[in-house]
Amino acid sequence: MSKLEELEIAYAQYVTILERPGFKERTGLYGAFRVHDGKPYLFLELDQPETDKEVILREEFMHFLTSVGVIVNQKQLDHRKQELLARRLAYKSAITMEDLLKCYKLGLQTTYEIASELELPEDFVLNAIEYFKTQISDGDTYKGYKINLGTTITFTPYRDKSLAI
Repeated sequence: MSKLEELEIAYAQYVTILERPGFKERTGLYGAFRVHDGKPYLFLELDQPETDKEVILREEFMHFLTSVGVIVNQKQLDHRKQELLARRLAYKSAITMEDLLKCYKLGLQTTYEIASELELPEDFVLNAIEYFKTQISDGDTYKGYKINLGTTITFTPYRDKSLAI
C-alpha cells in the first residue's frame, strides 16, 4: 500500500476526500479544504503525480485541523499565517529527524537524493529542510549525532567528552 493510500485511509475517518479531474483548472488550486453543510471535505486534483497528491493531502488535512474560515485571500495577514502553519505541520508530518538521519546514514547528500528516498517532491523536501533549519541550531545533537546545517541537514557522530570517565 502506498503512503498516499495509507494517508487517505487514516484521514477518511475525519474528512471526505474527493479527487476531481480538472479541479486545478476550475479553481487554480491542486487541493482545498472546504466545509459544506457542516461536513469537512478535502478536494484534490486527480491528474497529478502521487507524491504531489500526498503532500497536498497532508497540507489540506492540516488546514482541516487548524484553519478557521475561508483563507483563500492570501493578502490578509491572518490567512497567510494559517497557510504557513498548515504547511509547516505538513512538513513535520512527512519528514522526521529520524528520516533525515537515515538518509545521512545511507550516504544521501542532496535534496534530490533525500526526496527520492523519502518518495516526496524535491521542492517539498527543500522547503521542509529550510523550515527545519529555523527550528534547530547548527551543533545541536540528535541520537548521538551532531547536527550540521548546510544545503541539507547532515550529521556527525558525536560523543560528549565531558561524560567520559
